[in-house]
Amino acid sequence: MDKKQFRTLTTVLVLASCLCSGCGQGPQKPKGFPEVFSCKITIKQGDSPLEGALVVLFPKSGVGNGWNTDGLTNAKGVAELKTHVDFKGAPAGDYVVMVTKTELSPGDAPDIAPTDPVEYEKWHLIKIAEKRIRYNLVKPEFGDMKKTPHTITITKGKNEATFDVGEPIKEEIK
Repeated sequence: MDKKQFRTLTTVLVLASCLCSGCGQGPQKPKGFPEVFSCKITIKQGDSPLEGALVVLFPKSGVGNGWNTDGLTNAKGVAELKTHVDFKGAPAGDYVVMVTKTELSPGDAPDIAPTDPVEYEKWHLIKIAEKRIRYNLVKPEFGDMKKTPHTITITKGKNEATFDVGEPIKEEIK
């Protein structure tokens, strides 16, 4: 191997090392990020688990702490909450628990855009003209931080709670 090949190989290895130095570590916590604790919330609607509901924690003080804590419920109605999108758990504190779930009326065009440019233009024009209706599938009071009756206190360790959002509804959002 001559000197030029050696320098090229060395440069490639150094670059690869730099690129991989963060590999496998996952996302880096932002400056000032609080300690978070496991938090699983189960949502029931009537006697059934509610799938696809958004569960959001907001400080009871009414003042945000700068970190979004939320999660979507699975088929068993369980949301494993995350803070700042990537970090499992919630910061310690007292929270109101807000729950929402909505759906759109069916549209004339598929929800996923085609990749062909001509077909995309046709799809886009249909999407713009669509008059879709949005429905609440959970009573709006449960998604209002001032009206929801649900609260939780997050402490060190595992935190689990179950909340009921009443009977199923389908109300048009106006």
